[in-house]
Amino acid sequence: MQHAWLAFARSEAGPINQTLGDRPKPPKDCQWATFLRNHDELTLDKLTDEERQEVFDAFGPDKDMQIYGRGLRRRLPSMFGGDLRRIKMAYSLLFSMPGTPVIFYGEEIGMGDNLDEEGRMAVRTPMQWSQSGGFSDAPPVRGIPGGSFAPERVNVADQKRDPDSLLRWFQLLIERYRECPELAWGDNTVLETGHPSVFAHRCDADGATVVAVHNLCDTATEIDLALEGLDGSVLTDLLADETMEVADGTVRLPMSPHGCRWLRAAPRGDMPPEDASIIAH
Repeated sequence: MQHAWLAFARSEAGPINQTLGDRPKPPKDCQWATFLRNHDELTLDKLTDEERQEVFDAFGPDKDMQIYGRGLRRRLPSMFGGDLRRIKMAYSLLFSMPGTPVIFYGEEIGMGDNLDEEGRMAVRTPMQWSQSGGFSDAPPVRGIPGGSFAPERVNVADQKRDPDSLLRWFQLLIERYRECPELAWGDNTVLETGHPSVFAHRCDADGATVVAVHNLCDTATEIDLALEGLDGSVLTDLLADETMEVADGTVRLPMSPHGCRWLRAAPRGDMPPEDASIIAH
């Protein structure tokens, strides 16, 4: 988690590559729990002093945003300035990591923090169910965020009716995650992308493969991925209506700013005829 935030601060995949390579394997039939935020401060004690300062400068430059000299008392949407593309990419990355993704209440709708609250309570504000903030008109037990993160702008009721909302994105990620046991249990391999801001990895389990690709920067790019053993396979983007084919063991992927892809590999012969006829070469 801490190296993911360093990667976000730099818009570079290197810290994620490093920490996945260094992470020990869990015991048999167990998984690591992965998260980007929790109910406490965003602890950065595993980073060097210089690395921690990079994250502070990017996401919490004011002393009031920092706590205990080691972390930030902010929520992810606030740190990303409400940039929905970047927020969606970050949670797509979380759900594609090997292990079990864990989210903190309010992350599914993009709740912000309230720095007027003391200490860790800045991220423990009431759940914003409706435009009034809760289930009733009763005064909230703690102060709620204001501005662009106020309940009248960020709440469950509105996002349930918006197909482009963050809540709907979380629902899609959860559905796709449940359809992809390779992500949680498969053998994880970091892939070379040829671009410092693009992180890619593949997960293989029982002859099935899912490839996840994330662009950590705000500019569009194209990458060439070498996919050993998948020559001639069709890749179906599980987060969008798109397919492509692996030719000569390689696939070229256009990546939008803060774009993300989950690609399931399948032999062309296993595709339904109506799908096989629309493959984008």
